[in-house]
Amino acid sequence: RVLADEEGELAAMVRRLGEQRSAIVSTEAELAQLETAQVAARAELTTEADRIGAELATARAKRTQLETKVPRTLIAPYNRIRAKRPARAVIALRGSSCGACDTAVPLQRRSMMTATGQVEVCEACGVLMYATA
Repeated sequence: RVLADEEGELAAMVRRLGEQRSAIVSTEAELAQLETAQVAARAELTTEADRIGAELATARAKRTQLETKVPRTLIAPYNRIRAKRPARAVIALRGSSCGACDTAVPLQRRSMMTATGQVEVCEACGVLMYATA
């Protein structure tokens, strides 16, 4: 009886092992199909990444070229503001206040900005402000 029970357990294990091997084979086949289907998508993504990288290099080169026309005293604050605030870092005055946060700018600063074209930092929100003519 013990031998019959052991043979039954062994037969059940062999059957489960066969089922597991079949499952592995079918899973490997599905994986191969997925990898084949993804080849075109991966190639497309690589092409897109290369295109975006080229555009980024072009934009950085253009920025570096344009940076030579901007006073060095403005570049450091601009980069600091852009690091903290990804939106616009340079905003025009809107009437008598900051165009970003509507904080009133003192008349003396506004007059100086208008007369000299000077760029100032907003005391409230920290953006660079300039006066439009």
